[in-house]
Amino acid sequence: MKRLIINADGFGFTFGNNRAILELLPLGFIRSVSVNATWPAIKDVATLTREFPDVSVGIHFNLTVGPPLLPPAELPTLVGADGEFHSDRFPGLAYRGLLNQEEMKRELRAQIYRLRDFGVTVTHWDSHQGRHLLPGYFEAAMSVALEEGIRASRSHRYYLILPGSRALGLAGYYWAHPRQIVTHAVAGRKMRRLQRAGIRLPDYRVLLNALGESAVHRPECWRLLLQKLPEGTSFIECHPGYVDDDLRRYSRITESRERERLMFGDSAWPQRAREAGVEIANFRTLLAGPSNLID
Repeated sequence: MKRLIINADGFGFTFGNNRAILELLPLGFIRSVSVNATWPAIKDVATLTREFPDVSVGIHFNLTVGPPLLPPAELPTLVGADGEFHSDRFPGLAYRGLLNQEEMKRELRAQIYRLRDFGVTVTHWDSHQGRHLLPGYFEAAMSVALEEGIRASRSHRYYLILPGSRALGLAGYYWAHPRQIVTHAVAGRKMRRLQRAGIRLPDYRVLLNALGESAVHRPECWRLLLQKLPEGTSFIECHPGYVDDDLRRYSRITESRERERLMFGDSAWPQRAREAGVEIANFRTLLAGPSNLID
């Protein structure tokens, strides 16, 4: 069986993101959402859960952009002089071991509690910009998720969608992107750690990178994805939105969110998935099914 979880990232990041996601959920192609709890726009999550009770709602951990929930004075290694997270400086600080894990855990717990304050049953966890794969952050996020009983997360076992021969396509992609060989291998090892700890993951995270930089908002690439999807449960994230001032200030992903919103607004996508033999699922589906192990 082929299942696909399409997760809309960044609900709660801006009101423009919220508006777009709430408009798209009734169409039934997107059935999972991750919520950023550190911004004022989180208040719309009450509308999300009331109007779409069958949608899986996860926590979109954020230790990288904007202000934290806890007072900055309690997070001296995680924030700069302006009281906001380090943003682009975060990866370098993480690799140098300069970010305190206990501070990370306290802030991540606060974000979970903030989401739960709105009555949300948190089904899964991931992170803003995927930074939870970085040293220290990964261990802190895994620890807090287990403590709080959040037993599912997105996969980072990558599966590239390719237009022709898979063997030749993979060889060509990794020849052109040699650093990705190491990046993907390291991510795969971390996924095995999560599963050994009892966290459920989709079998694959589907990537459209090999089809070009703009592939994520090109309908023909999503049609190819539905045709080329592997057996099992796959995952892919999306970022539909309306551009507003907060998005321009805190994100490099702006106009492409508008293009994704327009693409996902095509009501024919669920039917296209059925015709391709693909079941549109979410993290509730994943948690209800049998456990899987990565070889």
